[in-house]
Amino acid sequence: MVTKNDCILLLSTIGTDEAKAELTNLVKNGLTIDTLKCINRNRELSVSAFYEKIRNTYNNKKSKLYINIVKGNLQDADDILTTLASLQLQILLFAKTVEDRQIFLRHARFGDISAVLGQYSKTYDLIPCQKLLTYIRADLKVFEECKK
Repeated sequence: MVTKNDCILLLSTIGTDEAKAELTNLVKNGLTIDTLKCINRNRELSVSAFYEKIRNTYNNKKSKLYINIVKGNLQDADDILTTLASLQLQILLFAKTVEDRQIFLRHARFGDISAVLGQYSKTYDLIPCQKLLTYIRADLKVFEECKK
């Protein structure tokens, strides 16, 4: 998850007039998709590139991970758990290629995925897993919108 503070830092380092205007807008109005679009235009976020990679992998018929996230109505425990575990693995593999691994892992919700999978192993409660998939789906859709 990308936070307001992350965006403030990124916009400050970009330094263009567009970024300065968006920084003012961010402080006044909060985080919007326009803020993320501005950042992505000037300095692509690693998490945005990651979601694009898993979409392209799906488009090339090499993985079902993207469609399982986007589908949104996974009910089967095995599908939910394997989707989260697969996403976690793909995040780790992609993290090898990014400049700032710590930020990428946080933006990609790696810790959240680890937490809900760990919790599931103790309680067998799927609800936190389903909720997290909903948040991840929303993240993915926001970053796809940023690419337009």
